[in-house]
Amino acid sequence: MSDHGVDRRRFLTVSGLSLGVAALPTGATAATPSPSPARAETWENVIEKSSFDSWTAFDREWNRLYPWGGDDDTHNGAARMHAGQISLSGGVLTLKATRLAAADGTSPHKPYAPLWYRSGAIHAKEQIIVNDQFPEYDIEGEFSAQTGPGIWPAFWTTGEWPAWPPETDILEYVGDSTNLFNTWNKTSSGDEGEEAGDDYFVTRERVPVANPAAWHKYRVWMYKDGDDVGLDYYLDGSWVATHRGENWAGVPQYLIINLQMGSYASGLDGPGDPGWNQQLPGPTGDTHLRARNVWVGRTRAW
Repeated sequence: MSDHGVDRRRFLTVSGLSLGVAALPTGATAATPSPSPARAETWENVIEKSSFDSWTAFDREWNRLYPWGGDDDTHNGAARMHAGQISLSGGVLTLKATRLAAADGTSPHKPYAPLWYRSGAIHAKEQIIVNDQFPEYDIEGEFSAQTGPGIWPAFWTTGEWPAWPPETDILEYVGDSTNLFNTWNKTSSGDEGEEAGDDYFVTRERVPVANPAAWHKYRVWMYKDGDDVGLDYYLDGSWVATHRGENWAGVPQYLIINLQMGSYASGLDGPGDPGWNQQLPGPTGDTHLRARNVWVGRTRAW
């Protein structure tokens, strides 16, 4: 058994997020109590912290590009993913985004951004599925993220299309240095404090981070609660927020690390915006997202 025992899953008293965090959720003084943790001996590793130590280790745990078939090199940004933009060194995964001299076509995903960048994405081979057999998951990693206009790094889980939502964003910077801890749910309307969509809403905790390019630890603890899944978010070991994934139990999700670019991160909404075809503003040089010690563990009931 690894060092990820019961003590690692305790909720922490929030005395101020440290190591570069500039703000806390309003009024947060302590974490909300959660269900009693399972016995430590029921925990098992799904992804080892050593998975970025070599390509052999990587290939045991991860696949390159996105998990959706047919167009696994694109998503909702301005980057086409390519295996050559992924590198390993000293236990660190690096995804590199490079500006192109001309757009490499257009993404088939909304908002259909011109593909002005070549970048990198990976996804875990084993899916996340919170159910009676695996009632708890602990997902964490240390990341060094460049941020700013046009830069959109993420560490997240998502349901298999068309079973989306669910989605949980553990690390997501969209054009600035505020990390977005997001939980997406399927519904026809949103309540106060939630952003409404046609058939989904997002519960969002915004946490400004003074220096995202320094190493920070991002973490979510997911636990089954009836048909729902509770989600507790942490930054650098301190509790940030508790969200609820409605009807998530039993729904398979992929775990993804990607460095997306442009599109919404450039402050542009779509083809009607000035500068859309050029995807500006955005970096003209290389941009990087680095990850290390990414780990996934879970409880097994049988």
